[in-house]
Amino acid sequence: MKARQLSSVVLVAMVAAWVSACSPDIPKEEAPTVNDENCKLENITKIGDKATREEFAAACLRRGPGFKPSQNKAW
Repeated sequence: MKARQLSSVVLVAMVAAWVSACSPDIPKEEAPTVNDENCKLENITKIGDKATREEFAAACLRRGPGFKPSQNKAW
């Protein structure tokens, strides 16, 4: 009887972990406006969410008339 109860508890815990880990409603931090002040390194590092920070840093690097994307290469 104990083994059956233990397996039931483990099964319920696994299902709960699976459902909670796959939640698409995770709030995403709002990225600041891309400008000279916000694109300084000390201001970029203040952004808590890693994905938002990486997207914002990429936008900072690509701003202005000097950015030209490279040609796609087919190797």
